[in-house]
Amino acid sequence: MKKRQLKFILALTFLSVIIWIIGEFIIGELFNSFALSVIWAVICLILCCAYSLWKCPREPDEDDDEHLKNQQKEDK
Repeated sequence: MKKRQLKFILALTFLSVIIWIIGEFIIGELFNSFALSVIWAVICLILCCAYSLWKCPREPDEDDDEHLKNQQKEDK
C-alpha cells in the first residue's frame, strides 16, 4: 500500500467519523430514537465504503500495463 492510498483511507475515515458523530448528536438532541441512530450508522458505513471503492487511488494491474504496451506497439 502506498502512502497516497493510506492518506486517503485515513482522511476518509476521519471525515466519516466526524460526520457520524455530528449526526448522532443531532439525532440524540432532536429525535432521541435508537432505531434512527442505528439506521444513521449503517448509512454512514455504506456511503463511506461506496465512496472509498469509487475514488480510492489504485495501483495499475500488471494486465493493464501489458495491454497498454501491446496497444502502443499496434499504434506504431
